[in-house]
Amino acid sequence: MTPPRDAIALFGPAMVADPYAAYARLRATDPVHWHAPMNAWVLTRYADIAASLGDVRLSSSLGDLGPDAGGGSSAEGWKVLQGLLAFVNNSLVFSDPPRHTRLRALVSRAFTPRAVEALRPMIQALVDGVLDAAAPQGRMDIVHDLAYPLPIAVIASLLGFPATDRERIKQWSDELLIPFGREPGSLSPADLERASHGGAALSQYVHELVETARAHPRDDLLSALVHASEAGDRLSDDELFATVVLFLIAGHENLTSLIACGTLALLQHPDELRRLIADPALLPGAIEELTRYVTPNQFIRRRAAQDLVLGGQTIGRGQVVLLILAAANRDPAHFPDPDRLDLTRRPEWPLAFGHGPHYCIGAPLARLEAELTFATLLRRFPRLQAATDRFQYAENFNMRHLVTLPVSLG
Repeated sequence: MTPPRDAIALFGPAMVADPYAAYARLRATDPVHWHAPMNAWVLTRYADIAASLGDVRLSSSLGDLGPDAGGGSSAEGWKVLQGLLAFVNNSLVFSDPPRHTRLRALVSRAFTPRAVEALRPMIQALVDGVLDAAAPQGRMDIVHDLAYPLPIAVIASLLGFPATDRERIKQWSDELLIPFGREPGSLSPADLERASHGGAALSQYVHELVETARAHPRDDLLSALVHASEAGDRLSDDELFATVVLFLIAGHENLTSLIACGTLALLQHPDELRRLIADPALLPGAIEELTRYVTPNQFIRRRAAQDLVLGGQTIGRGQVVLLILAAANRDPAHFPDPDRLDLTRRPEWPLAFGHGPHYCIGAPLARLEAELTFATLLRRFPRLQAATDRFQYAENFNMRHLVTLPVSLG
C-alpha cells in the first residue's frame, strides 16, 4: 500500500511549546498517520499504542540506523549517526527478546524496591542542598538550579562517578541526544559535529571508568554492572558501555523534564497546587498525574518486523512506527477530560514510562526522586510563584523540556 500524503505539520519548532492540539487532531482524523518527513507511521490513540508496546511484531531494534530508521536524513547525517550511536545495537532499550530478557535480568537488581529505597537519604540530602543554596536568594531557576543538577547528581552518585565531572557529563549527554529530538534531515553540520563530539567524549570517559571499576571495584552501580552475572552470564564490553550510557541519559533527562514541566503545570493550576500543599498525602498519585500530563519522553520508536495492520493501515516490514506516548496520555477515550490536571485522578495506567516488556526499569527511582523533590520544594516554599509568563522550550520534540523557569520562593 502507498502511504497517504502527509497532511499535518508535526515536530516543528511551533509544536514544541504545545504539541497536544496536533496530537488531538491526528487522534480524531488520522490515528495511524504516515509522516513523510520522518519516514514513519505515527500512532496517537491510547489503545493502539498500549497494544503496540506489547506486540512482538514491532521490534525495538533500530536496525542499521540507515535513512529509514526514522526520518528522511541526508546520507552524511546518517553516516555520522551510525558511528555516533553504535551503542544503540547493544542497548537494553533497543533490543528484543531473548537479548532484552537477558540484559534486563543482568541490570534489574540495581532497581529493586529495596535498592531504590536505600537511596532515599542520599537523594534527600541532594535536594536539601540545592534548596539550601537557593533559599537566601528568595528566588531560583527551577531548570538550572534544580531540574538540571539534581538528576545528574543522583545518577552520577549511583554510578560512582566523581562529583566534579557532573557538568561535563551533562554537556556530553545533551550533545549526544541532539539527533534524537530533531528531524534528522534538519541537522546542520554544526549539530552533527556537536553530537559526534559528545558521543566520542562520553565514550572515552565511560570506558576509562569501566577499566578502573574492573581493576578496583567499589560499592557503586558501575562496579556492580562490571561484575554483574546471571547464571554465569556477564555483560560484554559493548553491552556494558551501552548500559552505562543509557543510565546516564535516561537517568536524568526524563526527570529533568518532569521536575521543570511538572512545576510549571502546578503553578499554572493554582487550585491543584494549593490542594497538594494542604494534603501532602496526595503526592504519590500527583506524581503519576504530573507524569501523564507532561509526558517527558513524548514518543518511542518501533520497527515492523513483518507486515502488519494497525488501525486499518498496512505497515510494511521494516517501516518505522512512532508511538506518541504524550498523545496516548491525553486520549479522552481512556482519560476523562484529559487536558485537565487533576491530582486526585484515579490511576488509569498512563504510558509515560512505557508498558509491557520494555516498561522503564528506572521508573521506581524516577518516582522516588520526583516525590522527594516536589515534597521538599512545596513544604519549604509553599508560596512559590512563577517570575515570568513567557516560557521557552528546548528545540527537542521528543524529550520536551523547558529552557528556563525563574520563580520567586515567597
